[in-house]
Amino acid sequence: MAKRKTSRRSRGKTAQQQAALNNLIRTLIGLAAALVAILGVNHYMGGPSPWEGLPVFDGSSSVSAPAASVPASSSAPSGSASGETTTLRFLDVGQADATLIQQGSGFILIDAADSAHDEELIHDLQAAGVQTIDLLIMTHPHADHIGAMADVLETFTVKQVLLPDFDKAPLPTTRTFEKVLEQIETQNIPTVTAQPGWTFTLGEGTLTVLGAGVETKNYNELSIAGRFDSPDLTYLFTGDGESGVEQDLLDSGANLSAQVYKAGHHGSSTSSGEKFLSYVRPQISIISCGVDNDYGHPDAETLDKLNAIGAQIYRTDLQGTITVRRVNGQLQVETEKEAA
Repeated sequence: MAKRKTSRRSRGKTAQQQAALNNLIRTLIGLAAALVAILGVNHYMGGPSPWEGLPVFDGSSSVSAPAASVPASSSAPSGSASGETTTLRFLDVGQADATLIQQGSGFILIDAADSAHDEELIHDLQAAGVQTIDLLIMTHPHADHIGAMADVLETFTVKQVLLPDFDKAPLPTTRTFEKVLEQIETQNIPTVTAQPGWTFTLGEGTLTVLGAGVETKNYNELSIAGRFDSPDLTYLFTGDGESGVEQDLLDSGANLSAQVYKAGHHGSSTSSGEKFLSYVRPQISIISCGVDNDYGHPDAETLDKLNAIGAQIYRTDLQGTITVRRVNGQLQVETEKEAA
């Protein structure tokens, strides 16, 4: 969901300059797609990356409230044999999005807030112990998901970037998006375009791309959808994907079940459809949204649907940053503050 004031095209850019930018992006994305086909789509940490060295394109601590425990289902993961813990942090970045996955000593960052929360995001990542981000995911190019991504790329060592499939939508023309590409190019960061089946191994966990958006002019529907599986828990995210993304996932036959689910599109009524949720059936659902936001997120209809399937609902607008991990066989939720 783009902020209204940042969704306009960059001012002062001539048609010739814009055409050159579009050609550059498409050329680099095409190169990445070709390399994916040649080298394969799986990347395993601890071994050599097929993208290593390639300039390929396809970004204050607080006291926690009392933790809530959720009994693990009989089909839940049984826990890590090595003792490595998976931690999900849904960072409070207002009416924006940023999720940090930690498995052992590795990190995946999904989206990077908006520009208004750049300092808070950097601080929160550093407070979580982040020095290196093993994988940075841009679910889609709206400003509330990539606004601070260039700052993240500049501040931390990023090993790899996963971008949406821009062959399915008009190329973004915002200065925010251009800054992300510039940082990737400057730092020569290996980058790949999302496609279903692509996997990334983080410690004892695996992130799998389940969906790479649909043909669209609405960037929400370009959103990458993925599932993270570890011995501790399972987590499903869909970016700002709406009904088209959800139907594509249902049609794909992918395993959508997950213990933890981040409600699509900030809890909007355009996402988290009833049929879709019947396949996910999460124990815990997280909604990332801003206090008294202009969009009415989360929608009452979405809350009703999540309640109907028995999901425990947590919201960043009410509870701040939300942390989920598995402790003694139970999913434990810690919130930055008590809900009012």
